[in-house]
Amino acid sequence: MTVFPLAETYPGLATLPLAGIASLPTPVERLDVGEDVRALFIKRDDLTSERYGGNKVRKLDLLLGRATSQERRAVITFGAYGSNHALATAVHARALGLEPHVVLSPQAPGPYAARTLRAHAGLGTVLHVVEDWDGKRAAVSAKRELTERDGVEPLVIPMGGTNPLGAIGYVNAAFELAEQAGHGRGPAGALQGREAFEMPDVIYVAGGTLGTAIGLAIGFALVAPDTRVVAVRVTPTEVGGVRIAEKLAADTVVQLRVLDAAFPTLAFEDLRFELREDWYEPGYGVVTPETTRAVQLAGSAGIKLETTYTGKALAALLGDARAHRLRESRVLFWDTYSSAPMPAEGPDEALPEELQAYVAECDRLFGRATVDAAAAASPAEGDAE
Repeated sequence: MTVFPLAETYPGLATLPLAGIASLPTPVERLDVGEDVRALFIKRDDLTSERYGGNKVRKLDLLLGRATSQERRAVITFGAYGSNHALATAVHARALGLEPHVVLSPQAPGPYAARTLRAHAGLGTVLHVVEDWDGKRAAVSAKRELTERDGVEPLVIPMGGTNPLGAIGYVNAAFELAEQAGHGRGPAGALQGREAFEMPDVIYVAGGTLGTAIGLAIGFALVAPDTRVVAVRVTPTEVGGVRIAEKLAADTVVQLRVLDAAFPTLAFEDLRFELREDWYEPGYGVVTPETTRAVQLAGSAGIKLETTYTGKALAALLGDARAHRLRESRVLFWDTYSSAPMPAEGPDEALPEELQAYVAECDRLFGRATVDAAAAASPAEGDAE
């Protein structure tokens, strides 16, 4: 069941339609990775849905809620070949009776990307392949065709589910965490039913299209103004740079004030938000030794991560810990990945020809059996920002 504590403080937000796909609140647990941190916790947003979890579910609850309330027949979204957001959208759209269309941009071959594409084949996702990160032309063409076919426009969902409506899902998540720490209107939360959980001094989260991080930063500016949000950039600057963050923050606050005039007028400077640029290279989706180590350490603690997004975010946290920057801090790692089982694979022949060649290259580099074994432990690799 979706829990929306934000609307308890700002009742105007109760008018937002929800798809009802999120299982909230998600738990907070201690995370032991053997590093020098005063206290390290993890927010388990990998558990937002048994169907397909991760951070996208909080956004899609609002975005697909709009689609169903407006009686749309289809949705169009965007992502890289291994995009977690694209797959999450396809999974939850299908479950709601919406036809999913995805505009896909290239990424380097990876151990899980082929598994993601085969899952799309199994879901019957309509895939539109483009040559770069700009899929606007393909989306316009698909939108026109679907409107003519259905008599109603499809809902266009931006890359990562990141727009003001999607980001509100993570403003709400900040309020949820505050309630779990006993700072909200609800009862104080507990850590696995044993010990109290205090609000963290700093939160590390993967920064893809930045909807998750900016939503959290806006929410914490109100319920925990001393909590700092560190977004570890893992996408190109044209997708997740500082200007993107500033505009998204401004637009989200405007949207919140339209829904409830009591919501404060927050400026970007009011947010305790830090965009870390130093972990992006050597590029999107490229596996590094640091991210591999972070994924392995998380795995030893029973947490499934991947090397494109969550692995880099945890690697940044571990790097700061080894540099003794977190010794006096309560730290929380926000897990944005899905730990739900992957959807069933479809045949390669159901994919466009260029994607058939891509999955064959992934198999050549990483091995089909290895991919399947890895996918059983970690679902899709893609944009879990």
